[in-house]
This record gives sequence, C-alpha cells and structure tokens, in this order.
Amino acid sequence: MESSLKTLRAQLTELKLKHVASRLEDVLLEDHCADKSHKEFLESFLSVEVEYRRAAAAEIRLRHAGFPSFDKPLKLDGFDFAKRQGITKRQIVELTGNFLWIDKAYNILFFGGSGLGKSFLACYIGMKAIEAGYSVIFMTMNGLAHLLKTEEMLSRSRNKMKRLRNCDLLIIDEVASTTLDRQEVSKLFQLLYEVYQNTSLIVTANKGFEDWGSALGDPVVTAAVMDRLIHRCEMFNIEGESWRLEDQRSILQSLLKGGDGNAQ
Repeated sequence: MESSLKTLRAQLTELKLKHVASRLEDVLLEDHCADKSHKEFLESFLSVEVEYRRAAAAEIRLRHAGFPSFDKPLKLDGFDFAKRQGITKRQIVELTGNFLWIDKAYNILFFGGSGLGKSFLACYIGMKAIEAGYSVIFMTMNGLAHLLKTEEMLSRSRNKMKRLRNCDLLIIDEVASTTLDRQEVSKLFQLLYEVYQNTSLIVTANKGFEDWGSALGDPVVTAAVMDRLIHRCEMFNIEGESWRLEDQRSILQSLLKGGDGNAQ
C-alpha cells in the first residue's frame, strides 16, 4: 500500500499536481469513506488541485493589483452607507455579484469630496473582481503619470505598463487632483485610446468634469478623455461627511473619556 502511494505521489508530482500529491492520503480516505463512484472520485480528486491553483492565482493577482492600505478591513461592513448619499449597499452588491460589466468593458466613476470612501469602494470592487478571476491594477493619477513619463526609460515602468494594458479592470484614483503637463496628458489619452472597449475603468475624482480642464490643461484632450470614460459608464456622486472627521471625533471622545477616568 505504501509503495503504491509513493508511486502515485511521484506521478502526481511529475504531472505538477503537487497540491493534491501533498494531500493524497487525506483525499483517498475522504473519498473512500464517502463511497463515491469513479467519476465522483476523479472530480473530487482534481478539485483539490483546482482550488489550490485558483487561490494561488488570486494571491498573485492581488499582489499585482497594488491596492493601498486602509484603516479598516476591505469589507462592505466597514462602509457606513447610512451616512452617505448617492450610493447604496445594494448597488455595490449588484456590481460585485455579476461582472458582466467588466466583460463588456463598462466603466464606473465615483465623484465626491475627500474622505467619502471612493477609493475604498473602488478597491472593494477590485478585490471581488480578483476573487472572480479578473486581473486588476490600482493606480493613483500621480503614479500613473510617473509611469507614462518613465515607460521608455525604465524597465520597471515598462513591465508595470504592460500588465496595466493587459488587465481586465484598471482603477485610477483621484483623477484631476494632479496637474499634468502636456506630455503626460498626451500619454494619458493614448493609454485610454489603447484600452478603450477592452478594459473596464473605475475612476475616482474629488472634482467634477467641469474642473478637469484645469488639471488636464488642454480642453480638447480633456473632452476626448471624458468622452472615453462616459461612454458605457455608471456614475455615482457621493455626498456626506468625511469618515476621517468621524474617526477624529471618535478618537477625541475616547481621549476625553480616558482623561475623565484618570481625573477620577
């Protein structure tokens, strides 16, 4: 029996089925106890490898996504929809429950002031897309401008831009918050032209379209950029109070309570 297991494990390893090989005894025991048919056994046997590979691939996609760190877990429970207007939990659940919009290269735009959770929601959607098997890249507008400017000079920038052009979902954070020069604006438009109708975009912005001209400089290019984004797009204008201010008040209240306790 041990010799047979050793041979089978070696065969599985040679076929690069290393995950199921490492769990061979457990898998055989579970299937034997369940008294499965040959077909059911094979499906169960291979599902072990498939699950491991999917998890490993998702981990790689998550690492390449480059999401920023947040002061709370990237879960919908961490977003207070009751204190925000212009967006509902149901809408986000629908967007993350079916990614047909990514398959069709639809875009999402989040407008709103600082601290309203635009980046949080964009990254949450991106994370769920990764779990569903899509490739996602997160970039701030400032970081993207740097990549576009250095792509021809730095291999690191070229590699990043190659992944960016081939990803399923590109998140550009805080568009119009950084003033771009003419070369950067031209390269940005070229990028949007290349990914147009092939890659979905999620864009967050503190400023409305009427203020983008001052950041992008050229009104003709600005109009062209907006045209690419708005075509087949869902827009959300989020309003409310910054959760950073809410957290600040919470911290101050905790300190004051602690001070009262010490005074007593």
